[in-house]
Amino acid sequence: MTIVPRTGQTRDGLPISVNVAPPPDLADVIARFFVTIIDQPDDNVTSDFLLNETALIRVTVRGAWEVLVGSRWVPHDPAAYMFGAQRKALHVRCRGPMAIAGFAIRSSGWFGIEPAAAHLFVDRLTRVTGAWGAELIHACRDIDDHSGTVARLTAATRARVATLRGASNPLMAAFERRAWLEPTSSVTAAAAEAGMSQSRFDRAVRAHFGHLPKTVLRRSRFLDMAAVMQGMAIPGLDNDASSRFYDASHLNREFRLFVDMTPANFARTSTPLLTPGLEVRQRRKLDYLATLPLGSLPPWLSRTERTVGSATETVSA
Repeated sequence: MTIVPRTGQTRDGLPISVNVAPPPDLADVIARFFVTIIDQPDDNVTSDFLLNETALIRVTVRGAWEVLVGSRWVPHDPAAYMFGAQRKALHVRCRGPMAIAGFAIRSSGWFGIEPAAAHLFVDRLTRVTGAWGAELIHACRDIDDHSGTVARLTAATRARVATLRGASNPLMAAFERRAWLEPTSSVTAAAAEAGMSQSRFDRAVRAHFGHLPKTVLRRSRFLDMAAVMQGMAIPGLDNDASSRFYDASHLNREFRLFVDMTPANFARTSTPLLTPGLEVRQRRKLDYLATLPLGSLPPWLSRTERTVGSATETVSA
C-alpha cells in the first residue's frame, strides 16, 4: 500500500488529521473539527473500517469512496454525510487521493446540530441535503487550505446552532465524562447520578448518543483498548485499559462484537482510515480532561507546528 499522509502521522507512520477544538461558543455542541488528506496513486485502493462513538458530519471532497453494504460495495459520492454513531464497524474503501473534512458532534449537544433523535442515524450514512448540505460542501471547497476550511466549517456550524437553538444537556454531558473516566461503571449508577429512573435514562441516552447506555460504556472500553493497541494511550488515563476486561475471552468477545476480529488480528491489521478517528477521540479526551500541560505534545505524534484558524496547532509531520 502506497499512501502519503498530508495532514499528519503518528510516530508509527499511520495517517492522522489536522483536528482542532471548537471555539468556546460551540464547545457544548462540537467535539472537534478535522481535515484529513491522504495521497495515493490514482489506481491504488485503500480498504479499512470505521467505528465512531459519536456522530460525525463528514464531507468527502476527493477519492472514489465505496461502503460495504451486506456483501456489495456501494459507491459513496462526494457530498456531505451524517455518519451516525456505530455499534458495528463500517467497512469502506477508497481509490485514488483522499480528502475529507468535517466535525465530531458531542452527544450531549446533539440537538444543537440535528432536530431528529440520534438513534435514527446509528450505524448508517445519511446524505445531508438542502441548504445545510450545500453550506457544508461550500465550506470544504478549498480543502487544502486547512485553516480556511476549519474557519468556514466553524461559521457554517455556528449559523446552524443559532438557527436550531437546541440546548446542550448537562446530564448527558456528565454521562459522556463517566463513559471516558469510568467505563466499567454500571448503568444503574449512571442513572442514579442523573437522578432518573433507568428506563427514562435509557431513553435520554438513546436520543442523544444513539445507543443504549450499556452499549456506550462497552464501546468506550473497546475504543480505549484499541487506542492503546495503536500506540495512542493517554498517560495516566489509559494505562489500565486492559484491566477493564475480566479475562482474555471477555476481551476477545468485545473485539468480535465491535469489529468482528480477534485482538491479535486487530493488532496485525493496518488501519489507515480508522486511525484518524481514534486520534481525534484521544485528542478530544486530552482537551476535555486537560491532562497535558499547555503546549505539550501527545506522545504518539512526531512534532511540527501549523497555523489552524487563529491558533498555532501542534500536529505531526
